[in-house]
Amino acid sequence: MEDFLAGMLMTVVFAASGVLVTVIGVKMKRGTLKPNSFAGVRIPRAYRSEEDWYQIQSACANAVLLLGFICFDSAVLFVIQAFLPEIIPFVVPVVIMLIQMVLGIALIWYAALTAGKESPKR
Repeated sequence: MEDFLAGMLMTVVFAASGVLVTVIGVKMKRGTLKPNSFAGVRIPRAYRSEEDWYQIQSACANAVLLLGFICFDSAVLFVIQAFLPEIIPFVVPVVIMLIQMVLGIALIWYAALTAGKESPKR
């Protein structure tokens, strides 16, 4: 019962996170995410100018959308684990989720650094 509740709680958390990250990624891709200190990829180069902000957000949008998919994928893994706790221990989806998240964040970081180098120096 505890595994079921923990799995379902993680499912809700990651599904909600997936929706939020996907919405932010779509706004980044469309160029409608205005400069702010809450959402988007915030590296020092992004704050140099509004043009740099939009360039970096656009370059990182696909990686952020992938991270949103990873959140949904993790939610599905936790649902499966919640219904099959005797077959799949709770730690399995946790480890898979952590590996996916680290790789997704590394991809976003790489995209941000690559986009920042492409923008003209001031």
